[in-house]
Amino acid sequence: MTSADTSAAHFDTAPAEEPRRWSVRRWLAPFAVALALLSAFLTFLVLTGLTTIDPTPGIVRSLYLINAATILLLVGIIVRELWQLILARRRGRAAARLHVQIVSLFSIVAVLPAVLVAVVANVTIERGLDRLFSGPTKAVIQNSLTIARAYMQDHAQLIRGDILGMANDIAHARPLYDQDRRSFREMLTASAASRNLPGAMIIDKNTNILESAETGMRLAYSPPAPDFLSNVNENEPEIAVLPDASYVAAVIRLRAFNDTFLYVARPLDPNVVNQLKQTEVSVAEYAQIESRRLGIQVAFALMFAVIALTILMASVLIALNFANSLVSPIRRLMNAAHTVSTGDLHVQVPVHQSEGDLAQLGETFNKMTQELRSQRDELVNASDLIDSRRRFIEAVLSSASAGIIGVDASGSVGILNRSAEKLIGHAESETLGHPLSDVLPELDEMMKAAREGTQRLVQGQITITRDGQERNLSVRVSAEKNQPHDSHIITLDDITELVSAQRTSAWGDVARRIAHEIKNPLTPIQLSAERIRRKFGKDITEI
Repeated sequence: MTSADTSAAHFDTAPAEEPRRWSVRRWLAPFAVALALLSAFLTFLVLTGLTTIDPTPGIVRSLYLINAATILLLVGIIVRELWQLILARRRGRAAARLHVQIVSLFSIVAVLPAVLVAVVANVTIERGLDRLFSGPTKAVIQNSLTIARAYMQDHAQLIRGDILGMANDIAHARPLYDQDRRSFREMLTASAASRNLPGAMIIDKNTNILESAETGMRLAYSPPAPDFLSNVNENEPEIAVLPDASYVAAVIRLRAFNDTFLYVARPLDPNVVNQLKQTEVSVAEYAQIESRRLGIQVAFALMFAVIALTILMASVLIALNFANSLVSPIRRLMNAAHTVSTGDLHVQVPVHQSEGDLAQLGETFNKMTQELRSQRDELVNASDLIDSRRRFIEAVLSSASAGIIGVDASGSVGILNRSAEKLIGHAESETLGHPLSDVLPELDEMMKAAREGTQRLVQGQITITRDGQERNLSVRVSAEKNQPHDSHIITLDDITELVSAQRTSAWGDVARRIAHEIKNPLTPIQLSAERIRRKFGKDITEI
């Protein structure tokens, strides 16, 4: 198979392969890119808390698995496309190197921003965490918690003094408790009211209420559990701060009673309690975040890495598709150009209007091949016509009796017929391509006159000597003015016999005249007079 056949076959199979490749790229590749970008964007929204989805470990793990699956899908498609590029380059397909260069350029352009964004994001997160867990921030949080707890401790110390005073009053009023419960209750109510204790009650070891101050808020405070009472003594009360119930309570064992306890409670400011709760929650969250700082950094770094890798893979795949769409028409043009270089001007490239300017280039190429084919046909016809005319002229020249010599602008002999060979005494091989001045120097004057003159035809006669024989030639030099390349046609006619006959005729005429003059008696007198005139003409004065 010739090179033309090979290129033609390669060109013909390209359109058949292209639909199969594009059927895969049109559906699988865009779907994979869209899915990868969507999963990466969703992962970013969930992990940054911009959605209502709680980023639990299970959800985060699922998102990472989805991203990994989409990345693997993109990698598989990219590996397949790269393998196709490698095969195309090994087989020497047209535009394979351009294909690789475009993909490499797009990959570099895609990877640099992705890596830069990932690095900047990680540095930003690290700087933000450093600022969050810096000394001043920790001090502010700890101070707020300390202030809130100091408020509670202040109320605890205050209620401690109050319960000790009430326990002392109740111990002195033990006889009243046994004799007059009503008076004892009034005394208990007055003691609680004087100390601003809305809740005060006497309970046994089973938390049964024996007596309580009549403050109207009995049900607002729950008695302590029996297990709590087992550790209470007579000297030091047990104090409990209950932020959830918004009050502080204290309990103490009564000395004058048997397994009997005094339980008092005082409400807290609800605003302060709420602030305390929020402070404790914030401190707990702060401590939890601080303990998970490394994990947070790793998670965000992994998230940005996944997003960057997804964007990179998507960009590479988009670059491959763009390179395919750009290289395919170029490859068709290169294959067609190679076919044209082998001489086949009937090749036409398929034109797809979706290819834009490359489609216009394909149309221009097809128009060019059509014009080249038309011009080649015209040139072939013109060449055939010129060849037939050349053969006709050669036949005419070979049969012409006159010698004909063609001289180009450089003065070299380009045409020479057989008659000219005989006249100048040189063979064709000795004259063609040689300067005329070397072949026939006798024509130098006439050639100079023909070049410098304004007339297209210069005529004259020259005498040449060849092989000891002298020949008289009638010469006509015709100039073909075709600036900047002038040529001349020289026609040579052998007039040697004609000149000889003319000379013979002239001498015969002279002889007849001489004979006539000799017969005339006045001839000697006339000859003598002419001789005297030539010799003494200057000295004789005409009379």
